[in-house]
Amino acid sequence: MRNWLILAGAVVFAALLAISNRDQPRVIPPALTSSVPAPRPLLRGREHFVGSAVCADCHRAQSDAYANSHHAKALATPTSSRFEGQSFTSKLGGTTEFSVRDGVPLVKTPAPVGKTATFPIRYVAGVWPLEQYVVATERGKLQSLGVAWDARGSEAGGAQWFHVYGATGVAPNDSLFFTGSAQNWNHICADCHSTWVERRYDVAADSFDTRWAELSVGCEACHGPGAEHVQSARAGKAEPFATRLARSEPWMPSETGSPIPRAKDDVELEVCAPCHSRRSPLKEGFVASDPFLDSFEPDLLRPGRYHADGQVEGEVFEWGSFKQSRMHHAGVKCSDCHEPHSGKPLAEGNALCVRCHERTRFDVTEHSRHQGFGAPRCIDCHMPPVTFMQVHERRDHSIRIPRPDHSVAFGVPNACNGCHGKQPASWAQGWVEKWAPAAKTRAHFADALASDRQGTLDAPRRLRALAGDVAAPAIARATALERLASYPSERTLGALRTALTSSDALVVYGAVKGAATLAPPQRSPLLAPALRHERRVVRIAAAKALAGLPTSSPDALQRAFAEVEQSFEVSASRAETHVERSAFELARGRLAEAERALQSALRLDPCSIAAHLNFADLHRQRGDEVASERAIRAALTCDPQSASAHHALGLWQVRSKQALAARASLSKAVQLAPTDARFSYVLAVALAGSGDRAGAIRVLEDALEERPNDANTLQALQTYLREAGQLARAAELRRQLERLTNE
Repeated sequence: MRNWLILAGAVVFAALLAISNRDQPRVIPPALTSSVPAPRPLLRGREHFVGSAVCADCHRAQSDAYANSHHAKALATPTSSRFEGQSFTSKLGGTTEFSVRDGVPLVKTPAPVGKTATFPIRYVAGVWPLEQYVVATERGKLQSLGVAWDARGSEAGGAQWFHVYGATGVAPNDSLFFTGSAQNWNHICADCHSTWVERRYDVAADSFDTRWAELSVGCEACHGPGAEHVQSARAGKAEPFATRLARSEPWMPSETGSPIPRAKDDVELEVCAPCHSRRSPLKEGFVASDPFLDSFEPDLLRPGRYHADGQVEGEVFEWGSFKQSRMHHAGVKCSDCHEPHSGKPLAEGNALCVRCHERTRFDVTEHSRHQGFGAPRCIDCHMPPVTFMQVHERRDHSIRIPRPDHSVAFGVPNACNGCHGKQPASWAQGWVEKWAPAAKTRAHFADALASDRQGTLDAPRRLRALAGDVAAPAIARATALERLASYPSERTLGALRTALTSSDALVVYGAVKGAATLAPPQRSPLLAPALRHERRVVRIAAAKALAGLPTSSPDALQRAFAEVEQSFEVSASRAETHVERSAFELARGRLAEAERALQSALRLDPCSIAAHLNFADLHRQRGDEVASERAIRAALTCDPQSASAHHALGLWQVRSKQALAARASLSKAVQLAPTDARFSYVLAVALAGSGDRAGAIRVLEDALEERPNDANTLQALQTYLREAGQLARAAELRRQLERLTNE
């Protein structure tokens, strides 16, 4: 949950080392890539989609390639042969039994509240390496079943049932159980497994009437609605699709052994990004010609999603990784490595990479430093795999040079130790430095992002340097700008102001996120121009940050507010969306609307901690402290281990003059979340206020161990130490604080 929401308590396989073919200059056959025709009005709606079968009449070769692709089988109706008499048992999830009645596959499985229920299996999602099943529950809700089929052969450990969350499964009362909102197909999965999806969620009825133009991912998912094209083609005058395929310029060899970079054209990546990224929708329904950042808000390189060096940590798919890569910056596109219609690599093994990179320079022992049977392929070193859903191995598309020195410094993984797991990272670092001594001197954004995560004093300087480095990946710069919000200073303000004028919308988005917590006198004039930005994601982020503030652009603000409302509507089936809406409405002074949003959140998720705590804050603002306490207690009933709830209770007890109880609650919050410097700071202030300065110092010293560059911690601790007569330590911290604010 974003900080501003919580009111309580304050494809491409290619080698990366560029070296060349001097003796055998060659021209690589051009790859298919997408380009956009001259802008023209785009017809939208299901009636303008014709279906992939119609395309086959004129595009037989492409249709035949597509027919066996994963796109074509992204969602299908199930056959009954898989299910009759089958079952799977897990420790937490109990026994799931499959059967067939009147040709309809059924699943009988434990359900919440100690019940057992039977559901029809409507669809099968995916084909390899697993099949996951979509069941119909109630009120139009489609849910992703946790028990899946391993489609790999038995020799690979497949051809059996398994649970996507591991052998123990998931208990019915777990938020990840298949009937929960986290497994809702309509909202989370549908728009990437079908074509032109409209979720059609009714908040009042908590029901879906989801529609799509084509069940699976069809031709028009990538080419846009085809009715106009088909009509004009049949009339002998074919108009192009919204997005058409065209030939890209050939790769030309260079002295380095790698092709000469070509102009970067992200049109094709924009087509692939909506379904190959971790993102949140901003509006209902998207077509292939829509700019990605007009339809979605992407995840940046945040903990839990990405390691500090940008390697995949969570299930983020390919876009965010590929945006980091040197391949992307050299003009490589998805179709340089993947046949667009079958989705398969254009060649197998290292043969794919040497289509562009000189074989005699790269596909040799001198480059890989490995030889013999079992020697790693290019992708094993430059695109190490991560396995999701137990069996789905995916390659990291940041296509990077292995950096075990980053593992030593920052604790991130590296490809070398992926194979040599019994050796320490320092062992791998020694070999890489011996083979390529210049490798560790190559600048990388990990230095900045890891410094921030580790809490070093030079983090703000490093983040500003990364934010201003136009040669760095835009997604890394955007992440740095977002994180600069933690280090308010005149230098931070200057970095944000500069970034807001960038020609890269992703960089501007990061700057808006970073400026969102600035003091209102700085925030309002800085972000007002962003309300007119060409990309919706920027306008929405700016409008959220400016809610309740005066602005020089009131008309633009109201238009952006309408887009914020639209983004809430498209995700209205999610409790967290209503929590976010409540914060937005509260910032605008619309208390009744904020209350309705929180009521909707609790209808969808009666144990939404954020909703209960926001309700507590709403009651506090209305002067109803009794109701405020009741909401906090409800949060603690749902989750007795919620640090935020204990912190909120401690603040309520401070207001209620229950000093002893307040210190206990605030201490519990610190115990449960020792890395949250805010909790430690508030506890220390409470201890000092009660006369326990020594206790406050201990709490702050512990907090400084977790977060050495937290300005509030440094400021408070050096003040208490000075008052306690510990002048040397106080002076040391003052110097650290000065360094932090002046970096």
